[in-house]
Order: sequence, then structure tokens, then C-alpha cells
Amino acid sequence: MGRCSVPLRRLPSALVSAATRTRTPTLDAGCAEAVDLARAAALEQAGPAGVGEHLGTAADDDRVVTHRFAALAPGYVGWHWAVTVARASRAKAVTVDEVCLLPGPDALVAPPWVPWAERLRPGDLGVGDLLPAPADDPRLEPGYHGTARRSGDGDEVAEVARELGLGRPRVLS
Repeated sequence: MGRCSVPLRRLPSALVSAATRTRTPTLDAGCAEAVDLARAAALEQAGPAGVGEHLGTAADDDRVVTHRFAALAPGYVGWHWAVTVARASRAKAVTVDEVCLLPGPDALVAPPWVPWAERLRPGDLGVGDLLPAPADDPRLEPGYHGTARRSGDGDEVAEVARELGLGRPRVLS
């Protein structure tokens, strides 16, 4: 759906109330009965040992239903397979729309990502450990850009230059 470019305060009040009204979708009987189709789609993604019992269905929209199955993989305790099925208007055939593995409320999930510069603590580095310079470091200057090759230069020269650190776009001054 596209966004409305006219602010809501300029729209007639009848349109504003219609735009803010929400409707709960009804559970489509054909999509709700497609448990075997949804299980087959989940098994195709997870393999035979990764899909457990059917945990339930939820109506996402008219003629769109999501089936949930328990995930049995050892590393995914508390996760579930979500298979969304749909059918076209006035059609009886139900098709698979999406299959994904989602965390449940008790699932173990990775902590939020933290940049390396914020993760370092005193004692993390030892003698000889090197860290990259920040991109906005005022000590960085343009490096050697000797990329033009003479007719006698071979790949060996370029490799030695790379080992020496030549050709880097920015180096410490």
C-alpha cells in the first residue's frame, strides 16, 4: 500500500475515521484446514526431525492464515515454524506463501549486537595486539596509490606491495 501524501487533518472527517478504523480478519476455513500442506512446507525447510506438533492457527488477513508448528531442532528450544498459507478470492486451492522459523517468548536469542569499539574492556588487549583506526581519525592520511604497472612488472610486485601495506587508501601519518 502506498502512503497518503495529504496530512490527515486536511481530509474530511469521514475519511479520517475510516483510515484509523481497524478490522479483525476472520479465519478462512479453507486455509485453516490446510494443516497438512503447511506441515509439508515446514518439513521441506526443516527436514523430518525438525517439525513437531501443530501449535495453532492465526488469521493474518482475509484468506491468509499462519500455522505454527513446534521446532524440534536441539539448538532452537522455544522456537516455532510459522507457515503462512493463502488462497485467492473465489478460489478453493490453498497455496504456501511463506515459511520461517520464529522465536517464541521462551526462546534463547542472541543479545543485541554491539560494535567492537564499545565491547572492548581494560585487559582485553595484550602486547602486540593491533586495532583498526576509526574512520574519522585525524591521523589518517592518503596512502600510496602506485597502481600503475610498467610493462616489466609482474603479479609478484603487486603482491609484495600488498604485503608491505602499500596501496591502502588511508594510512596513519
